[in-house]
Amino acid sequence: MKRFSVLLLSVVMCFALLTACGSNGNNKPSSSPSATPNESAAPTDSANPAEPEVYENGLPKDEKVTLKVGLWESGSGRVWMDLAMAEFTKKYPNVTFDLTSTPTLETILEPKIAAGNDEDMFDLFMPRFTAAGSMERLVEAGKLESQDDLWDRQLPDGSGKTLRSVISDDFYDTALSLGMTARVPVVGYTSGLFFDQKLFDEKGWNKSPNTWDEFVALLEQIKADGIIPITFPGVYAGYLTDYVFNVLQFDLAKANGSFDTYLKNFRNFDGPQLTTEENKEAWSRMYDFGKKGYFPSGVAALNHTQSQMQVMQHKAAMVATGDWVGNEMKESTPEGFTWGFMSIPVTNDPNQTVFVNAGVGDVSFVIWKNKPDLTKKWAKEFIMSLYNFEIQESLAVDAGSYPGRLDYGDDPARIEKLQPTQKAVMEYSTKHNVEYISYRRNFGLSSPEDGQSQKMISELITAVATGKKDPLPVLEEAEKLKQAAIAKDRP
Repeated sequence: MKRFSVLLLSVVMCFALLTACGSNGNNKPSSSPSATPNESAAPTDSANPAEPEVYENGLPKDEKVTLKVGLWESGSGRVWMDLAMAEFTKKYPNVTFDLTSTPTLETILEPKIAAGNDEDMFDLFMPRFTAAGSMERLVEAGKLESQDDLWDRQLPDGSGKTLRSVISDDFYDTALSLGMTARVPVVGYTSGLFFDQKLFDEKGWNKSPNTWDEFVALLEQIKADGIIPITFPGVYAGYLTDYVFNVLQFDLAKANGSFDTYLKNFRNFDGPQLTTEENKEAWSRMYDFGKKGYFPSGVAALNHTQSQMQVMQHKAAMVATGDWVGNEMKESTPEGFTWGFMSIPVTNDPNQTVFVNAGVGDVSFVIWKNKPDLTKKWAKEFIMSLYNFEIQESLAVDAGSYPGRLDYGDDPARIEKLQPTQKAVMEYSTKHNVEYISYRRNFGLSSPEDGQSQKMISELITAVATGKKDPLPVLEEAEKLKQAAIAKDRP
């Protein structure tokens, strides 16, 4: 028995030794330790992959993205845009830009939309179109990404302020006017009559009339001195109505005590739009000016730069345009020329409210919806970056635009950097009871009848401004088409 026990023990030990030797290599059981007691047992990469690096905004650092951008290069130029892209790429080096910048963006944009190739389409672009209602149609078709989520986002400047907190109510309401935030306004504008202050001083002309009679007397004096009182681009005749005379209806409504109701009806397309007593009176006054020869006889052939050049050459005293004119014409501005500004007072009450047309500038971007999620997220980050003071200042100084941030003026040094045209508007505002107003609507019209109505009005302007056509019959006809469009398009 003793001999048998020793033999059995030897067999068991040998079997154990052979089993241990055979456990090397691929036959190693999964429960076996992978390290000796003196080694760390760190997990392998395949078992626990490292988390990707992200920026403070939560977007990945290692995924390269190229944003295809369509920029309408208007009179404001593109210096601000070049700065914005450079600063953004510096902060987020994985993001690059493929920029198409042109003053005729619509000739590229509209064919891209019609082609329906999402891959070839811009990721974000300025909504510049030739056809009325194009923006509304894109929203209705679900082609544009909602930017509603940006309002509660904190600005990237570290101030802790949200985007909504630094945006005016009018800007905000305008952005939501189509039922969603299809675009976020980055700057605004003002418009009216701009002139050379030096010429007015030399001639002894009134640079800041307080009443309607004073304004008419100014035009008579200018005409008597052999200079055209008011010029505008007949090629883009809407400069005269949109930037000057359309605002008179609100002045008149304010004067007769019906402003709140009038504005509500205007915003919501309630009741008459073109044939209100206030609007007809505004057109009648423009017609009277036309018959008196206060506008150029050959205005139909003038484009916007040519009409603005007339003021610089002192062939005309005032031009209907926007506050971007200083930047747009800076290369042609004579030495000593200083832009001045006025709007038209409509009553003989020197304390009347004088409305100045103001609104959302052309600097805003929409995002094409059918794009990769990461691309759209980076597009939103870029839009938010445009509210950094450095970019807002460039928009004011280099582009000649009104900054979109309400707190821009908290620093007096930034105010001092504004271009002369913006300063001129501010100076005018200190001398008059000015109220800024935009022509925004609470919904858009896209029916063909609205396009026909707008065409009739557009073609009417130069005929009225040259005293050749009474506007009232055309307003009546255009109103019928407008009302038909409203009936079709009302939400």
